[in-house]
Amino acid sequence: MSNEIRKKWWTVPLGHLVWCLIAGVCCTLRKKIINLNGPDDPWGDYQCIIALWHNRVFSPCHVYRYVVKGKLPMSMLTSASKDGAMLATVAKDYGMRAVRGSSHRRGAAGFRDMVRELQDGCCMCITPDGPKGPIYKCRPGVVRLASMSGYPIIPACIDYSSYWRISKAWDGFVIPKPFSKVTITWGKKIYVPADITDEQQAEYCRMVEEALAYGRPDLAPMEIEEQK
Repeated sequence: MSNEIRKKWWTVPLGHLVWCLIAGVCCTLRKKIINLNGPDDPWGDYQCIIALWHNRVFSPCHVYRYVVKGKLPMSMLTSASKDGAMLATVAKDYGMRAVRGSSHRRGAAGFRDMVRELQDGCCMCITPDGPKGPIYKCRPGVVRLASMSGYPIIPACIDYSSYWRISKAWDGFVIPKPFSKVTITWGKKIYVPADITDEQQAEYCRMVEEALAYGRPDLAPMEIEEQK
């Protein structure tokens, strides 16, 4: 069935093990947050839809909980596959919530769940090129969610000073090396008007892609916090 949520007995214990690996590496990282919305922006304190590329999901949960220390609950979109069940366990180990669904399986139900999460006071974290790509191409779901909810999209650009890349993965998944530096650029808010046309939707997708490609620390940044 195309709408089922897939899960095996081993996905939860494996997810706990993956969390231990991620937490262990992330504890060693030097962390730098840059907020392009300015020094008075209460980052982590307002509802938003965070967009980041699929191959950069290794560290954001750890950074959000222990560095940003957001006051609002965070919900993460994961696929309805077995891999998604594992990632949902990782998110829950970080004290986050998880929505299961993607364009390939349980898409409409997953979208409705995301709307409910926002209505319940959560922020949403979405990988707009996931779960299967194409890499660095924004699918329209994140734009539609922003248009329907009225909450801004925040592009989260993540860069590591040193990392390994899984070349066989479709997205070239990136794993930071222990004791390297992670820089997260909190991009400028993207507000999407209600009732946009298909042409406007495509344009906002391009805006998200450009923001995630070019929201680098060297573009007039405002450094908010640096933590070892």
